[in-house]
This record gives sequence, structure tokens and C-alpha cells, in this order.
Amino acid sequence: MNLLVLTYHYFDRGEPAGIKPEDYEFSMPADRFAAHGRQLQESAYRIIPPEVLTSLPQETLDDRPQVLVTIDDGHASVAEIAFDILMEQRILPVVSVITDRVGQENYMDWGALRHLAAAGCSIQSHSKSHRDLTRLRPDELVVELEDSKKIIEDNIGLPVATLTIPMGRMDKKVAAAAIEAGYKIVMTSFTGINRSADDLASLRRFQVKRSRAILPLDDYFRAGSMIRLAGAAKNVIRKIRDENRLW
Repeated sequence: MNLLVLTYHYFDRGEPAGIKPEDYEFSMPADRFAAHGRQLQESAYRIIPPEVLTSLPQETLDDRPQVLVTIDDGHASVAEIAFDILMEQRILPVVSVITDRVGQENYMDWGALRHLAAAGCSIQSHSKSHRDLTRLRPDELVVELEDSKKIIEDNIGLPVATLTIPMGRMDKKVAAAAIEAGYKIVMTSFTGINRSADDLASLRRFQVKRSRAILPLDDYFRAGSMIRLAGAAKNVIRKIRDENRLW
């Protein structure tokens, strides 16, 4: 596997709307998002549909560079602006929603989400209320993870196998709770390229911000590889240090 995951949040037609000022950098202008889609289609990279991930390890991705598009939060601009661009570019994203916000002001309702799902988009969980999962009691974690999963499945009528971690904050407790809740894939805010099916339990992604006029795809893959090498080197150093520690 050689997988780059791109993450978007909000979309606009020139000026961000319906989001907090501190989140403006995560709102992508429609023309720029369309340019990203064209760039992906014209690149040598394969854009994979979401269901490929849930079929792993039964279906093994080869080592050619692959790209998956994800959209977090479930903002109304996904249906109002991004959807037509995605369909025109033949890109099927993972759309992770916060179930407490579905139908609230500036967020998609279940009708809009079912429309996306019918077109091939994958509607998945971004928790129930977008709280810091690392700070919750075990019973609160159950509500955030299991309840959101069931709510989406009941309203969309399709299995939910992916959890996108709120704010990217995850620890061993959260990872274990996600598995217990029945998730096969956990998406994080860690940066990097995903190399094996083992990475599905902590999928790395690149956040795409408003200032990004073009996608530096080659740089993403190079940077991701360097990040992984640096992480591996730190692990080796830590292991050597621990093995040689004097007690």
C-alpha cells in the first residue's frame, strides 16, 4: 500500500460562510477545489473509492501511489458546493459527520447525507459531539463511538466502519474503544503516507488548507516517506536506549 489521504472541511464561493473566523483557513474556494479534482484526475495517481479500504486486507493495494479524499464535519457546503464538483470529477470521498450536528444550522441533514450516500460517497463517523475523546470516561466513550455509529447506520442504511478522531486526539484507550465499537479504520490528524493494512488503525492524512492553489502530490509522498523514516529512527533509538538503561 502507498496511500495518500487528503482532508478537506468546508467550501465556499469566494468568502467563507457559516463557519468560525478561526476556521477560515480550512474553507476551500469552489474553483480551487475543482482545480484540485482536475489535477488528481490528470495525475499518475489512482483515486481510490472508500470501499477499497474496508475490503483490506482481503484486497491488497499495490505499491503504486493511491489517493483517498476525505471531508470532515458534515458542513452544509459539502452538499451545496462540493458535491457537484466531486461528481463532475468522479471522486467519491469519505464524509465523516458529527451526529449531534446533523440537521443543525450550517450542517447537512439526513436527507442531504442520504443523497450523498446514494451517489457513492461514504458517510462515516466523526463522533457524536466532537469532544476530546482522550478526556472522556469509558461510558462517555461508548456514547461518542457506538451511538454515533448506530445513528448513522440507522439513518443511512449502510455499515459504518470508519471513525475520524475529533481534533486528532487519540491515545491507547481511544484506539481500544474504537475497535471495541466495531470500527475497522481510524483516521487521525497525524501527517504521513500509509504503507500497510496495519496503518488502518491510525490512518495518516494531509490537511488541505485554503492557501493551497495546487496539490503538491509528489511532495506529499516524499514528505510522508521522510516522516515515517524519522519516526522509525526515533523508535529504534528509544528501543536501544531502553535496552541499555541501567536499573
